[in-house]
Formats: sequence, structure tokens, C-alpha cells
Amino acid sequence: VAELDGIAEELMKSSGIPGMAVAVVKGGKVLYAKGFGVKDVRKGDDRENRVDTDTVFQLASVSKPIGATVVAHEVSQKVIGWDTPVVEKLPWFGLSDPAVTRMLTIGDLYSHRSGLPDHAGDKLEDLGYDRRYVLERLRRLPLDPFRISYAYTNFGVTAAAEAVAQAGGRPWEDLSEQVLYGPLGMTSTSSRFADYEARPDKAVGHIHVDGKYEPLYKRDADPEAPAGGVSSSVNDLTHWLSMVLANGSY
Repeated sequence: VAELDGIAEELMKSSGIPGMAVAVVKGGKVLYAKGFGVKDVRKGDDRENRVDTDTVFQLASVSKPIGATVVAHEVSQKVIGWDTPVVEKLPWFGLSDPAVTRMLTIGDLYSHRSGLPDHAGDKLEDLGYDRRYVLERLRRLPLDPFRISYAYTNFGVTAAAEAVAQAGGRPWEDLSEQVLYGPLGMTSTSSRFADYEARPDKAVGHIHVDGKYEPLYKRDADPEAPAGGVSSSVNDLTHWLSMVLANGSY
């Protein structure tokens, strides 16, 4: 842990990334938490632009284990099971094989073993379509063998989370807030892009162009919020990790 400052600074220097936040949690205790660099390269190195442990980042696929914790809570409360068929909660949802549709469970989708192709539905999201539109069109895609093939699918996870939210009687974004973010005091965490946009202390997204990082695009991941739409600070994430590591479940 004592070497992390140097490791982080060397990583920033070698990669050129403008900023990052780092934490170490062990046995439910936070051993280290610190911010490095800046939130937006356009604003220079003034104090207000420096990353700290309260700076909110978009988490991309780190959203998946956080969302899985929400699902695990609902399973523990017997609202739903990992082996619940998705169509029991989402009758409108289906895949190209009716037999697979009938058998497909929450656990199958969180395990990426549905047979859907890699990143199924992502291009429709890139074109601007909403969550329901993309999920309804997964039925048009060919499938690999069910439960014996693996392919990473953001919208597979999203379909499972939607089924859980339906069972819980609330939108996924509200369910996440009420069963996880709120109880753990994760006050800067949200599954809504609008909440991230409204944060005064946030890191903007940068991409690597011509040897340097620039904030050229905004990433609104609301269509796949359970799989890629969470935003949070490293301080909030230590609350979540401490709970998971200390208890082994939620």
C-alpha cells in the first residue's frame, strides 16, 4: 500500500491518462483511497479540477457487479431467484429459439451463457435506440448452444435486471437506489446518466486521439444502465466493497 502513490503516478505518466482514483479495501476495511490528476484536461491543474476520492466517474462495466449485488439482495429477500425464467417477469421478451426463451433464467443472462452473440444489441444502442427497443430485437439474432457457450452481452444482463425490477415493482434505477445505494450511504452513486451529468464534482470521459486524451464525446449508457450505466465515486465504492468483503453477501 505504501508504494501505491508511486505506482499510480508512474501509470499516469506512462499512459497519459488525465486522472484516476484508487482505493484498496481488505477484509471490509479501507486501507487506501486517493485521487490523481484532473477531471477535464480543458480546465488545467487548478484545485477545483483535481480528482479526489469524491469525484464521480462513469463506471462502465463495473456496473455489472454492482447490479449483481442488487439482484442478490432481491434473491435473498425471495423476490426472485437466480433460476427464475425471465419470461415469467417479462412476457414480451424472447430469443430466436422458443425453447431457449422458456428456459432462460436470470442466472443464465448474468453468466453470459444464453447463446446470444457477443455484445448483442450494442450497435442498436449506438444508433440511439432505447432499452425496450433493443431488448425486443434480441429475438432476431441467431444463437449459439444454450448454456454451453459464452459470449459477453450487455443487453443480456440488462434483460435479467429488467426482470428483477419487474418482480420488485420498481424501475431498475429506483430499485438500485432503494436497496443498495441508499442503505449503504452511497450518496454520489446513481444508475441514471442525468444524475451523473448534474454532479459538480465529476470526471468527464476522455478518448485517446493523436497521442493524447481529449474529452470529445459524452456516453449516455441509460439503455443498458444495469450493465454499464452506474456512476460513482471511489469513496462510495469502498462502502460497497467493504460490505461485500466483510459479509460475503448482502
